[in-house]
Amino acid sequence: MFWIELIIVLAIIFWGVRKGGTFLAMAGGVGMLIMTFVLHVKPSDPPITVILIMIAVICAASTMQACGGLEFMVKMAEKILRKNPQMITVLAPVVAYLFTFMCGTGHIVYSLLPVINEISLETGVRPERPISAAIVSSQQAITACPIAAATVAILAFMADSSYTSVNLFTLLLVCVPATLIGTIAAAFSVIKKGKELADDPEFQARVASGLIEDFSKKKVEEKPATKNAKISVAIFLGAMVVIVLLGAFQSFLPKFADDSVLPMTSVIEIFMLVAAAIMVIASKLNSDKILDQPVFRTGMFAVVLAFGLCWLVNTFIGDQASFITDNMSALTNRYPWIYIIAVFIVGAITTSQSSTTMIMVPIGIALGLPANIIVAGWIACSSNYFIPASGQCVAALAFDSAGTTKIGKFVLNHSYMVPGLVCTIVSVLVAIGLGAIVF
Repeated sequence: MFWIELIIVLAIIFWGVRKGGTFLAMAGGVGMLIMTFVLHVKPSDPPITVILIMIAVICAASTMQACGGLEFMVKMAEKILRKNPQMITVLAPVVAYLFTFMCGTGHIVYSLLPVINEISLETGVRPERPISAAIVSSQQAITACPIAAATVAILAFMADSSYTSVNLFTLLLVCVPATLIGTIAAAFSVIKKGKELADDPEFQARVASGLIEDFSKKKVEEKPATKNAKISVAIFLGAMVVIVLLGAFQSFLPKFADDSVLPMTSVIEIFMLVAAAIMVIASKLNSDKILDQPVFRTGMFAVVLAFGLCWLVNTFIGDQASFITDNMSALTNRYPWIYIIAVFIVGAITTSQSSTTMIMVPIGIALGLPANIIVAGWIACSSNYFIPASGQCVAALAFDSAGTTKIGKFVLNHSYMVPGLVCTIVSVLVAIGLGAIVF
């Protein structure tokens, strides 16, 4: 029965990925129909905790965007990059990493790509170098951000398991340095990648045909940031700091009559909703505008996935927990890299960190893998660069006006492969080492 259920789950995931969009969640519903009505498998509970935290974080981030906070942050990033243009290849991925870390979504990189391209051409740096590394780092930072959907998911799964050593603070203690070191390694891996612009015939042909804009003559009219934009960023980041501090010093969490302590999952939900409420009140924002924000739309897509897809995966694992533990745990404990590679492959196929987290982390828990292996494997879920079909990878091709960022003839020989693999391998290895100490 295990193999029949596994084939059904894999077929549903493959079908959903092929169709794309929210159909992946709908396909999960089809899988649940087959599992319950045909195979008579008792359904597990949907990942309610994960869904609730996602909704709270999405509300806060979308409110900040509606107040102009994200636009203000992009302007700050541009100032940082323009002060050190010669270091664009190293600074751009670090800035992209920090933006994702602060906002909880890798889609923020879209706003940075035109700036990175422009500064690269002004300074004579091949745009492929900073752009490719920035795309990779903006995705890798999701596994270090305390409010990202993927982080929320792994924390919720760990909280419901026996892995008590993994909480928000210890997770960040491992993942932040691991992914940041991976980001810097990725930047240096492309610092000399490709031909210099002066020696690139394709670039020179574009210059000759007038396709390359002379940015040195471009006049930029800088609009001053609004007071509401600055306030919204301060409130959002302040809420993040409070959440992290409460995760580090849990003695400050409220205790109840039954001697239980407020769980960190509830802390995140409470402070994100409060932050959103304060932003609306302080800026006098019409809260209906929050529903129209891009962050809200992309975030709710992750919520829908968490419901449909993860319900199916949780049901499969719940029904086959004993088989997985008895037959596969010995192999994966002896060869933990099998699990890490499996997470990487699923991440490359789904192109979604949150989806991969919801599929693979429960499997790692069911296998009884060491905490540092589960967390290091989770970091490998940011592999949506491997098959360059994600929105970020495609968008970067268009923003590189020099035409240096490319997808090769054989698809996998693309600009993101080298910085991506370097970032993943370094991040995973550092996480394994740090995790062995922290967890």
